[in-house]
Amino acid sequence: MHSEDQFMMLKSKDVLREIKSIKSKGSSPKIWPSVAYEKDNSDVEELSTNQGNSLSIGRFQDERNYPVDIGATESFHCAIGPALSIAQVFGIFPVAGVRSASPSKLHFKTFSFLTVYSGGIAAATVGAVFYGNSLLGSILFFWLSSRWVPLQSEWRAMERYIDSTVTEPTRLRWKFFFLSLVVLVLSFIEHVLSMFNNVEGYDWNASNSTFRNFLEIYTLRSHSFIFDTLDYNFTFGLYIFVVSKLATFTWNFTDLFIMLVATGLAERYKSLNKKLATTVTKYRPTFDWRELREDYAILSCVVKKVDNHISPIILLSFANNLYFICLQLLNGLSTSDKTSFLSVAYFFGSFAFLIVRTCAVTLLTARIHDQSKEALPYLYSCSAPNYGVETQRLQYQLATDEIALTGLRFFSITRNFMLAVCGAIITYEVLLLQFNGNK
Repeated sequence: MHSEDQFMMLKSKDVLREIKSIKSKGSSPKIWPSVAYEKDNSDVEELSTNQGNSLSIGRFQDERNYPVDIGATESFHCAIGPALSIAQVFGIFPVAGVRSASPSKLHFKTFSFLTVYSGGIAAATVGAVFYGNSLLGSILFFWLSSRWVPLQSEWRAMERYIDSTVTEPTRLRWKFFFLSLVVLVLSFIEHVLSMFNNVEGYDWNASNSTFRNFLEIYTLRSHSFIFDTLDYNFTFGLYIFVVSKLATFTWNFTDLFIMLVATGLAERYKSLNKKLATTVTKYRPTFDWRELREDYAILSCVVKKVDNHISPIILLSFANNLYFICLQLLNGLSTSDKTSFLSVAYFFGSFAFLIVRTCAVTLLTARIHDQSKEALPYLYSCSAPNYGVETQRLQYQLATDEIALTGLRFFSITRNFMLAVCGAIITYEVLLLQFNGNK
């Protein structure tokens, strides 16, 4: 009878159902605000599970559960704040309070200066594939903005719950700063090269070398598809110049945003894996395996909730990158031998940056899946005295629960996915070259 009960516990995929007992568990001083919240001062709503075996977290309790917010400066909310502030300059992510010390200060209003400004920028980027993608990206970030406030509250509560027993807290600020600096600086250099490539041969020392003259040459060359049917004027040229910069930033920020979110989640798994490795290798007979299993379960729940919110942005990012990699490669293979050094430098620089950025997005996002399985070898080698029911359940949970960010559930981002992307690029490029040759 004992073995049958044990088998049933291992068979159950919904191990998170028991998280509701955290509130009444005397052995653990931790309180996760999303586990339960009071309603009308009497009823208690707890975690609910839908038919798809994914968890929907109840609302979080307010900050009174944590009078002192320890480690707030290294939280995901504080670490990603500077990047979101830069994005707001370009009309992306109209959420107020992104630089505040706590997610409780975040708020989104449908009618505010930020939302009106963001909507105006989005409306200005209509037209062509590049600007259409930028418009769609702005719309998706606007859609995410209204959901960002509760998502960050849940994320921060997860961080505080896990950090209450982790000796070495996860540090994100400098990682985020480095990632943001590298991506934004390289994208700026690539865009400057693009501008110089479009005004190649321009006489900077001529008497008529003014911004008005430069703007005309730049817009006529870079947006010839527009001026084949429309007449040029300074106001329209200035409008295109500004909008092109906004669209370029949106494209680059989409990839950067995915990198930052994925890094924030992967580092959480890395911290838990380090705690588990220390426990197994140093043999701690009094270790609370149930507490560790709940940490992994809660983090898994947050990852799935994040995926529900940002998976459309991930799909757009990979569709954009796949399209422009094929387009750039086609243009590079189809150009004549009389191209200038500047054109060659821009092509290789831009193409290399696009490839590296796409690989970085894929690998950093795939780290979530890798880190979620990193603890399994330690559990397999766990000593017999340490290997109890909770250890078995943790092993089953990590082995069966597929944790990864997805592109609107069409694909999961793992290391194997990169090979699929490479194969798709080669296939599409061959077809494009054949089509271009026949044409």
